[in-house]
Amino acid sequence: MYMGVRMLFASKGAAAAEAPAPAAPGRVFRDALLVSLLNPKTTVFFAAFLPQFVTATASPMRQSLVLGLLFVLLAIVTDGIYALGAASMARVLARGNAGRIGRRFGGGLFIGLGLFTALAGSRGAK
Repeated sequence: MYMGVRMLFASKGAAAAEAPAPAAPGRVFRDALLVSLLNPKTTVFFAAFLPQFVTATASPMRQSLVLGLLFVLLAIVTDGIYALGAASMARVLARGNAGRIGRRFGGGLFIGLGLFTALAGSRGAK
């Protein structure tokens, strides 16, 4: 609730001062690649999902590599579309009162969730 009240009463300059500085694109890419490669869910997904589409008529290794490459190419296209859309939306939202409206909505949401949590009690713990 404290964070919600701070968001409600923060000025535009204060909110901008609290925002982190943007990182270099190369560093963002490197960090994202590391997180993706070291994520065990990715390995489990490919180990469980891809073998269902591999047939015994051709080389299983080649088929797995083609399917994995196809997945990566589709991910690059879709994620690129999301990134370009988010960048254009950020420019549009930066022009108007979106920051002020967003802070008020977010602050109200935090306060509402705090009240809900405080009033919910421990109904499930019997």
